[in-house]
Amino acid sequence: MAKITLIGAGSVVFAKNLISDILQFPELSGSTIVLMDIDPARLETARIMAERVVRKLGVKAKVEATLDRRKAITGANYVICTIQVGGYKPGTVIDFEIPRKFGLLQTIGDTLGVGGVFRGLRTIPKTLEIARDIADVGAPGCTFLNYTNPMAMLCMAADHAVGVPMVGLCHSVQGTSQQLANYAGLDYKHVTYRVAGINHMAFFLDYKYRGRDAYPLLFNLLKDPAFGQDKVRFEMMRRLGYFVTESSEHQSEYNPHFIHHGKDVIEKFDIPIDEYLRRCESIIATWKKAEAELIGEDGDITVNPQTHEYGSFIIHSMETNTPRVIYGNVPNTGLITNLPDRCCVELPVLVDAQGLQPTHIGELPPQLAAICRTNVNVQELTVAAALTGKREHIYHAVMADPHAAATLPLDKIWAMCDELIEAHQKAGLLGGFAPTIAGTGRAYASTGDKVVVSLEPVRPLAEITGEPVEFELTATNEGNKPFSGKLAIEASPVALSAKAGALAIKLGAGETTNRRVVLKPAEAAPSLLVRAVSADERVLGRDYIFNPPRVLKPAGAGGVPVEVDFMANKLLKSVLTVKGTALELSGRVIDTAVKIDERSPWSASTIELFLRPARTGGTTRQYFLLPRTAGATVLNQARKPEKTVSFKVKIDKGGYDFVLRLDLGKLGIQGKAGDPFYLDLIIGAGALGDAHGSCRVGWNGKRNSASRSEHFALIAPQ
Repeated sequence: MAKITLIGAGSVVFAKNLISDILQFPELSGSTIVLMDIDPARLETARIMAERVVRKLGVKAKVEATLDRRKAITGANYVICTIQVGGYKPGTVIDFEIPRKFGLLQTIGDTLGVGGVFRGLRTIPKTLEIARDIADVGAPGCTFLNYTNPMAMLCMAADHAVGVPMVGLCHSVQGTSQQLANYAGLDYKHVTYRVAGINHMAFFLDYKYRGRDAYPLLFNLLKDPAFGQDKVRFEMMRRLGYFVTESSEHQSEYNPHFIHHGKDVIEKFDIPIDEYLRRCESIIATWKKAEAELIGEDGDITVNPQTHEYGSFIIHSMETNTPRVIYGNVPNTGLITNLPDRCCVELPVLVDAQGLQPTHIGELPPQLAAICRTNVNVQELTVAAALTGKREHIYHAVMADPHAAATLPLDKIWAMCDELIEAHQKAGLLGGFAPTIAGTGRAYASTGDKVVVSLEPVRPLAEITGEPVEFELTATNEGNKPFSGKLAIEASPVALSAKAGALAIKLGAGETTNRRVVLKPAEAAPSLLVRAVSADERVLGRDYIFNPPRVLKPAGAGGVPVEVDFMANKLLKSVLTVKGTALELSGRVIDTAVKIDERSPWSASTIELFLRPARTGGTTRQYFLLPRTAGATVLNQARKPEKTVSFKVKIDKGGYDFVLRLDLGKLGIQGKAGDPFYLDLIIGAGALGDAHGSCRVGWNGKRNSASRSEHFALIAPQ
């Protein structure tokens, strides 16, 4: 006879139903029932309950109980899983309390959403342990029957990581089919249906009564003012055209259309916030009474007729070769063609002595496939986090969740996940995950573990003469581990006649060090590239490149063209003239969404102007020219209004025309008329037509501010 193992037998009410269902089949009445749980007291209650069921039914089944999971699975033909990792406290309480603090409300929180993600993260490792035990010590062909949520995540993870025969079982299909018959006033024994999708988001593709489409009866209920049942699910049927299998409590948090929209919507659709907490507390409060009823104070026990749970029917069909169709959660091997490959789908499954044989569905109606995919995204990312140990996928899963995304901005999603991870780890419910760069969705490995090294000249360079040049080397360890290594300095196209040698660098996680390095090019050169290199792949060097500035000579009435191109657009087209010490720049900027931000002008529409004297020791002046027709239009480097620079604009739908005027002598840029000076520009635009968003582009083709001399053009009026 079959050996049937229940993992999580301490869920005694459910275990009683499963055991009595199984043993009421005469062909299974001699089975060995093995009970396993991590709680000795709950396990003992389950053992007493099971033995009394056996006596009540008068069958020859054998009952065993053990705390050793591997022993329980050894030689088993079927393993049924009903575990809850973390329990009500601390697991479920953490899942609800921390999100609530961030403004994210939930109803059940066990399958999707942030609650489902974290229940999945703490449950997947245990599910994989069970699956591996089945593969190692279970009987040949041992079948894994999973009743634990989050169903799709657990089944998907086990399929990807282990691959034993497995089916996820839920009662929502058969339960909802009966509910619909009740709503429509139909005799259930004449109802037939076809359902497909994903767990808790499968849809009745057909719902028939005596062979005829009964959906019109369901849609008529929408017109009945006296009918107020299952409001969320009926609203989704109104919008999608099909009825979904799982409850309104669940549906309200699987979609972005309900809870997020506030109290009025919550009340309109009777959405019970924190419902799962209330259910758990009720069960806990009545556990002692339920326990007494289960095991029977007088040694007797009540055995109910077989339930509609699929577990016993699957085992009976496989043991007796009795064909049955059940609804199960299985890997999508081309079964639903418009859902992702190897995601977990729920659909009809034929069961007989050949095992589990899923039914090919083909395409779901496109709107149903689309809404299923929003849930599958979260499932796949949670499984990826659990199987790879990559912390970033935890953020990605919650970021993709429809309800969380509708409720919280990204920074709060990140902060909420950080708190949830910390709370779970503190409670011993989560292991370690590979860290990410703080506040990002990118792992340290290959990106955030770098030591970034840059070189900058202490004084601006004008030319490479062969004389020594003093550089400041900055090294920052952006990783979360200490770094110790050597850096060498390379230069091109000239050799360094006096090398700094190998610099020994030691940096703790997050630390920065600065060194002064004197380099001497072997000869004069028109350009210079300097960089720090290391054999350690963690070192990322930022090159310093010196190119002599362009020399522009505004002469005659035409002046000098100053243009900036971006993505085939003439972002700036203007002319520069210098008369005496008076500079004028006039032209046009393309900007179809002019926006001003005085607090961070570089992030909005602006012309950023840089001026520096050519003489040694001169400092760079920076101005933000804001394209608006009234008020302060020029800000200095301190973001204060600057009255010495004139900036006039005329804005239209395509951008703006402008005239910039200033006195180089009064600003200290020229000592006298005709002196050369350096100039650079950066153009920021709100948008470039319909196709392109904002941009920030330098005259030199770079986005960075003009802090190096090679970014400037040298204006030589004479």
